[in-house]
Order: sequence, then structure tokens, then C-alpha cells
Amino acid sequence: MKNSISKYLPLLFIFLFTACEFEDIMSDDELIDAIINAEEKVQILESDLPIDAKNIISSDIPDDFFDKGSLASQLGYQINMRSFDFFFLGVKSDDIFFDLSGRELFRTEGYNKSDDKKDDDGKDDDGKDDKSDKDGKKDGKKDRKKNCFYLEYPVSLELPDGSIIKVNDKKEAMESLKKWYNQNPDVKEKANLVFPVSIYWVEKKEKTKYDVESEIEMKELFAKCKGSKDKEKKD
Repeated sequence: MKNSISKYLPLLFIFLFTACEFEDIMSDDELIDAIINAEEKVQILESDLPIDAKNIISSDIPDDFFDKGSLASQLGYQINMRSFDFFFLGVKSDDIFFDLSGRELFRTEGYNKSDDKKDDDGKDDDGKDDKSDKDGKKDGKKDRKKNCFYLEYPVSLELPDGSIIKVNDKKEAMESLKKWYNQNPDVKEKANLVFPVSIYWVEKKEKTKYDVESEIEMKELFAKCKGSKDKEKKD
């Protein structure tokens, strides 16, 4: 009988250790750090993500798109994003993190987000032109502002090598940018819209079409949009 109990002691120890480990729930900051510093990560596709994570990327982060992703076993996901902001097309954006269930992880206020700007080998991605927040605020949903206006497709994009491609919708534009930057991983320069373009300004559920002749005009519209959103926030 004694020998029989001794035989199962290792299994019992493993079970108790695992149970204690899961009970010791990490904060979002701790889990993000653990994911970043995990020695073994498996490369994944966007389709491999939990459904909640896919929904967050598609609906809550309209100006970023999935570039590359990795899974740290028993921890969560680190997703490298690129920007679809009109002024930062294709530029590397902030990495986002999810736990295994697909819940997005957020840094607490005051955290230096540059610490997250690392490649899969743990090294800083020097020299990049990123569009990360400069105010140090918590990177939560409440800080993500959607544009007041939307492009009318088709549009043409000028890639950093000077080539021009025509895209018929937002999905095609994102896929084209993703493909080009994956083939040219060392390029830091952004892509550009080829002007003129047409946009739809959306305010109080009404759409107004404008023809935009230059990036300067687009920036003026963006400033107007920001002012409108700030006013809504105060009201």
C-alpha cells in the first residue's frame, strides 16, 4: 500500500503545483511582460486567434491591422500591428496583447509603452516611424477614436518603392500593404494615398461627400474631426 501511494506522489505534486499556478492570477502588466519575455513562441495567423480577439481587432481598432502574431504557450498572444491611419499607412503600430481566451490586455497608466516595442527576438525595433501615443495614457478602448470620415473606393496607394497599386476596398488595401511590408521587412517608410481622393464625412448619422486634393487638406479635415470629438467628449 505504501509503495502504491509513493508511485502516485509525483503525479499528485504536479497536479497541486499546476492548480496553485492557475490560482495565482497575474495582472495584465505581469501577463504582458511574461508574453514578451517568453522564450518559446509559436507564429500564428490572424485566423488562429480566439473569436473575441478577432472581433476587437476588426471593430475596436479600425485604423490598425494584423501584421504578425505569436502565441506564448499557457500565457497569451502578442500581435504586431500596422497602421491604416491615412497619415501612417503601413507603419508599425503598437503591439496588442490577448490572454488565451481572447481578452485584450492593457497596461496601467504611466507605463512606458516603448518597452513593448520589441521584435520577437526581444530587441528594440530601432529607427522605426511609429504612431504610438505620446501622452502615456492607458491604452484602453476609451482612447481609441474613430475617424469622422471614410474613404470612397477605389483608391490608389503609392508604396515606399514608388510603385502604385489600385485597391477596391479597405480589406484589399490592408492585405496589399501587409503583403508588401512582409516582403520588405526592413523598410520603415510609410505608404501614401494618391490624391485626389473622395471622402464621406459622417456627422449625426448624415454623410457628406468631399473631394480632397492633397494631404494638407486631409490633415485639415483630421484636425476638424479631432475638434468635433473633443467637443462631444466635453458635452
